[in-house]
Amino acid sequence: MIAGSIARRYARALADVAAASNELEVVRQELRGVADLLRDHGEFRRFLANPSVLRRAKAQAFEEVVARLTLRPLTSTFLRILLEAGRLPALESVSGAYEALVDERLGRVKAVVTAAVPLPADGQERLRERLEQVTGKRVYLEVQQDPSILGGLVTQIGSLVYDGSLKTQLARLREQLVRG
Repeated sequence: MIAGSIARRYARALADVAAASNELEVVRQELRGVADLLRDHGEFRRFLANPSVLRRAKAQAFEEVVARLTLRPLTSTFLRILLEAGRLPALESVSGAYEALVDERLGRVKAVVTAAVPLPADGQERLRERLEQVTGKRVYLEVQQDPSILGGLVTQIGSLVYDGSLKTQLARLREQLVRG
């Protein structure tokens, strides 16, 4: 994995070009999609990271994948640059840094919301509106489901976590009872 500063440099360069061509959001989605693909297909990721595999073979295999994904030219060119530099295995870090830059440029924040049960659309909208009031920024939600929290919500915005889960509340109550 490459250091965060290098990932941010690659991300910043991509963001500058994407902003100039008004493709910030589309490139973000495509980059996230390819990063997810590499994360989910470990064998392909290991193939691309293997130093004993010829660059030509990696490039050919990668080109076949990119052709099937029908990515924008900017995204596919950027991915080729990462591949040629031997940095494609670090796409997850670069993608995360790029997402943060895009959010900053667009004046928004991502809130990762974890709920025990699926949240209805109107509930998500009310939560998004409330988080916008709290943060003073536009908020977009990434909703996850985790039955282990038992109930309530856990919301993370950057490094700030609002934990209103039933699991945490029960743990606090237990701690208070043990202390007397």
